[in-house]
Amino acid sequence: MAVIHPRSLAAAVRRMTKANPLIMCVTNRVTAQRVADITLAAGASPAMIDNPAEVPGFAAISSAVYVNAGLHTSQVAALDALKSMSARPKLVLDPVGYGASAYRNEAIQDFLTRFPPNVIKGNANEVCGLVGAEASGQGVDSAAGTANAIEPALALSRKHGQCVVCVSGDHDVIVQARDGAADLVCRVVGDTPMMAKVTGTGCALGAVVAAFLATAPAGEGRLAESVVAAHAMYTAAALTLTLTQTLTLTPYPNPHPN
Repeated sequence: MAVIHPRSLAAAVRRMTKANPLIMCVTNRVTAQRVADITLAAGASPAMIDNPAEVPGFAAISSAVYVNAGLHTSQVAALDALKSMSARPKLVLDPVGYGASAYRNEAIQDFLTRFPPNVIKGNANEVCGLVGAEASGQGVDSAAGTANAIEPALALSRKHGQCVVCVSGDHDVIVQARDGAADLVCRVVGDTPMMAKVTGTGCALGAVVAAFLATAPAGEGRLAESVVAAHAMYTAAALTLTLTQTLTLTPYPNPHPN
């Protein structure tokens, strides 16, 4: 059984925030501001880049790259620029909306083939779709539970060089297939329904995962451990925010007292 100790997660958080890694984000136009704000708050330094002319140069100096496959016109050109790089940066791919259209499916599968990522992060619908498993969803949202996506996620990990695969949803699942050792399957539990009502929270999680990827030490299991730490920190922050929100009603002073 693969075991991750809580102390290792805390160490991963300290390592990332101390390093303040530069994360190049090629993300969709709808969520760019939220991705930048949350990545910065987590302790990393985001750079929102989608001009194809500067993508290779910026990727080369970044600690890691986060690609959110929104696939607007300039972003498609940015992905082509990434695929042309000979030196490959550490990369997290979020296959946003996979299954929504034939064009999107083809573009994402082509990117996966030509630029194998270190981490794939998606919802259950997207992860299941990438390996041809059945799921249910609409656009970028998922109706498939994360528990049902564990086996498809492991299959996706095996298909793409034993990369780490993250499934976000009612709870998060992080998996990594391993030859000659137990597969890693880790759940991060802490559902905050409010997150599903805020556009871009999943996109921002992908950039935070990239920040932890950037500072993951070498060694068996250390990448997966760092990705689990990213999900744990993100979930803890969301839960803390939810639990500390209170409504205070203060009487407004009467400007014309009797």
